[in-house]
Amino acid sequence: MSQQYSQIVKKIITELESRDPCPSLSPTEDWNSELTIRIENYSLGELFDGFAVTDSEFGDCVKSGLLLWNDALDSSHKIVQNIGTKTGNYWHAIMHRRESDYSNAKYWFGRVGKHPIYFQLHRHAMELSQTEQLGEYTDILESNEEWNAVQFVDWCQAAESLDDRVKNFLEQLQLKEIGLLIDFSCKNALI
Repeated sequence: MSQQYSQIVKKIITELESRDPCPSLSPTEDWNSELTIRIENYSLGELFDGFAVTDSEFGDCVKSGLLLWNDALDSSHKIVQNIGTKTGNYWHAIMHRRESDYSNAKYWFGRVGKHPIYFQLHRHAMELSQTEQLGEYTDILESNEEWNAVQFVDWCQAAESLDDRVKNFLEQLQLKEIGLLIDFSCKNALI
């Protein structure tokens, strides 16, 4: 965790980080339904206990992102569909990608444009693809020179026909993406 979090957010993230294996690309149910209920029931003031939330849309993005990390797609969607910011659109796009609504995910990524976490995500993707010796993915990432969210949607869509090593690579990238976006959302909620 590179971001300073409230005790409640920190506890939720620690619980979500304990998941093994990584969250799937297309979950069919909540990972922990009790955790979904807890997150849903927190007000922003409770969720960020001890910190002043100065931007409630970013605060809602954190809540939506935690739900999404817990595979609670519908609950996440109810929050994020009302946030029209670049970061809100990003969470919305991930939600649709994870529910396997790939064309809708691409639409929302189109509304995101270039997001501030893309640089870190692209760098991580390059390192991970090289570590995993996934030459084809490394070549594509190098030729793009920056993160291509639509390309990642295509990779996720093709994942069912790919071997477990590639699926694991995609799941690890998705987990990094969620973590970076939680950090970004939390930082901006508390500025």
